[in-house]
Amino acid sequence: MHILGLANGSINGNSTILLKAALQAASLSSPETTTSWIHIPSVSYPANAGPLSHAQDVSMGANAGNNAHGTSSTKVETVDDRKALYESIMDADAILFATAVYSHQPAGSLKAVLDKVLGPYTDPAFASRILAGQRAGDAKFAAMSVDTRILKPRVCGFMAVGGSTTPDQFTMALPTLHLFAYSLHARVIDQAVVMSCANPGAVVDAEDGAVMTRAAELGRRVASQLGKAFDEAVYLGPEVEGGCPHCHLAKYDFFGGAEGRMGCVVCGNTGRFIVRNGKVGVEWDEDSDYCCITWRGKEKHIDDIFKNGSKEWKGLQGKKEELEKWRALDVGRVTLPSEEQAGVVSAVAQMQL
Repeated sequence: MHILGLANGSINGNSTILLKAALQAASLSSPETTTSWIHIPSVSYPANAGPLSHAQDVSMGANAGNNAHGTSSTKVETVDDRKALYESIMDADAILFATAVYSHQPAGSLKAVLDKVLGPYTDPAFASRILAGQRAGDAKFAAMSVDTRILKPRVCGFMAVGGSTTPDQFTMALPTLHLFAYSLHARVIDQAVVMSCANPGAVVDAEDGAVMTRAAELGRRVASQLGKAFDEAVYLGPEVEGGCPHCHLAKYDFFGGAEGRMGCVVCGNTGRFIVRNGKVGVEWDEDSDYCCITWRGKEKHIDDIFKNGSKEWKGLQGKKEELEKWRALDVGRVTLPSEEQAGVVSAVAQMQL
């Protein structure tokens, strides 16, 4: 069994040190456990890069162009590390995320690169839908290819670290990390936020060693659930009062109404606020249609995307001329120095972003 670590901070900073502590403890917990790690800010890829060649066609073949974010206009030769990152994630049985926290959430380099290789391109519900369609002989799925590693059981753990001493500066750290777990249908086993560590290396002596001990504990917990299917793996991390039973966080979106309906900001699970004995609490729905962590929620999302996407595409067929006018309209785009250097100034105005 292999655990991959993704470090999203300074290469010798606090997030990397915590990650190494967790990986070391995980590997020592079993002789069959191996580890490796990738420094996310070092991952190189072309500006405005489109999907990798193996990526699932998330438009179901109706509008493959929607997969692209637009090709780079700079034409600068850049080594593309995304395939190596993707292969490492697909081969892993567990993933440990360790990140620095900037402005309440993980440093942006993590989301920037994972948006290019995960999300819809590694959606297990979509992959399952394709395979089922091929088994049933559905023509629209015939030419599609699926990396079956998308469907392997995975578990993961989160660590976020920053210099602030107050929790308000970490409000979106764990919620953002959950974005990368649910797209792989990986069970989160443990999650931790480390505060009051501003200087690189401060975690080594923080809280008289308790922070490093916590990182090692997280590594062992994740290792203990290796190889288990999503519904069999057990969450072993901290529980908070009123926490969602799926993401184990207490982040609410209040829908209003007489029944006090609300939802989980992190995963979409639904419920309602209740008052018992003068105390406000949460009553979660037993089987929500809107939780993106559950397989039921993932299937519902796929159905929604297919239905709405098909309707949109049909509507656009009668609006091609109008669409091209909007794409060609010049309202004063700023030409970047890299675009000027590449000699593509005239082409920039025609780019379809």
